[in-house]
Amino acid sequence: MKNVPVAPHTDVATRGRPRSVEADTAIRSATIELLIEDGFGRLTMASVAARAGVSTATLYRRWSSKLDLVVGVLGDRSNEIPVPDTGSLRGDLHAVLSSVLRTRSNAADDDRLLAASVSELARNPELAEAVRENLIRPRRRALAGMLERAERRGDCRPGVDHDLVMDLIFGPVHSRQLFTGQPFTAGVVDALVDLVLRAVAPDVTKETPGD
Repeated sequence: MKNVPVAPHTDVATRGRPRSVEADTAIRSATIELLIEDGFGRLTMASVAARAGVSTATLYRRWSSKLDLVVGVLGDRSNEIPVPDTGSLRGDLHAVLSSVLRTRSNAADDDRLLAASVSELARNPELAEAVRENLIRPRRRALAGMLERAERRGDCRPGVDHDLVMDLIFGPVHSRQLFTGQPFTAGVVDALVDLVLRAVAPDVTKETPGD
């Protein structure tokens, strides 16, 4: 019996076939570009598919809705900044903020994406809650674990407000992205790490009983 030629893999593969890395990358890039250009309200699954060069069926095999797509893509970007365990709070803070610096490969687009996301969260409660539940809260729980380890090691003052510390870590980054336009540089990373460490340092001035 003659061998029947096998058709090359296309993007309309049947369910169960491996996901195309190229398609995922194109979809992610298209989603981010359209969020920046048009915002969440005007973004559609069809527009993402057209920009990415894939079918809408490809999108719906991966994400059930526009909301799932956007949350998933933003979650992938968030996961590019790992929560480290270097053995010291200084090392952890430096690693986290240095990761932020490295991921800002195109600072202008990053700033525009953040600005677009903030405005959409204010207008769209469903998107805001999905982002908080799937991106922000898990991220902050992981960072809280970093601070808890620091407390056990004696790098951080016991009982410090973790939420305020996280605001202190990332507030300057977002302020520069959204408001001042000042660059976020390696020097800023070093200065911010020192600032946070001073804010959470154990109180070594207290005398022990009997002194």
